[in-house]
Amino acid sequence: KSTVEFFPRFHPHAMLSLFSLSLSPSLALSPSVSGRLARGPSLCCRAAVVMQAAAGEVADEEYTTTASGLKYLDVVSGNGEVAEKGAVVQVDYTGTLASDGTQFDSSKGRSPLAFELGAGRVIPGWDEGIAGMKVGGKRTLVVPASLAYGETGAGASIPPDSDLVFETELVGIATGVDALASKIPGGLPNLILSSVLLLSFIPYFLPEDVRPDLWK
Repeated sequence: KSTVEFFPRFHPHAMLSLFSLSLSPSLALSPSVSGRLARGPSLCCRAAVVMQAAAGEVADEEYTTTASGLKYLDVVSGNGEVAEKGAVVQVDYTGTLASDGTQFDSSKGRSPLAFELGAGRVIPGWDEGIAGMKVGGKRTLVVPASLAYGETGAGASIPPDSDLVFETELVGIATGVDALASKIPGGLPNLILSSVLLLSFIPYFLPEDVRPDLWK
């Protein structure tokens, strides 16, 4: 009887949780399986590339290295709006230590991280590495310590002088109130509170004869 065995595995340089297939000869050579593989060569090629990444076999030349030392690899190019300096981007991410793959943070299960690109709200490696992505795109960032948390590290999870790997996805570019709120520390709640406080002072600037009794 033909069998298929699955061996789940994950690597911090891969965008996906992957599996290996072990096919018995009868299944591997069956017309139904071979026909499906023949009709989907692009899928097979893409799977091979991702599996190479999962095994840590992506060569350095596959990455783009910038003058600052940042490395990035576009896993999915995306086809939406381009992230440019000043845009409020919304990014899903998972961060791991480059040294051993230990995960130290992830937005999975939370809202995407929203920030103004190029405003210094995040580590320099993100301001540089997210720029140029298109909405829907997925990019691996290999951020040297000098563009991350440097000699100090960050708490107990990121030791000093740690290079970091981020699997990122640009899920959107905010506009309107969402964009304005993202530029204010504390986000939308602080924007609402600040607006209410500002409005509460308006009566003091009105002429006394029209000022509400409460503010006299």
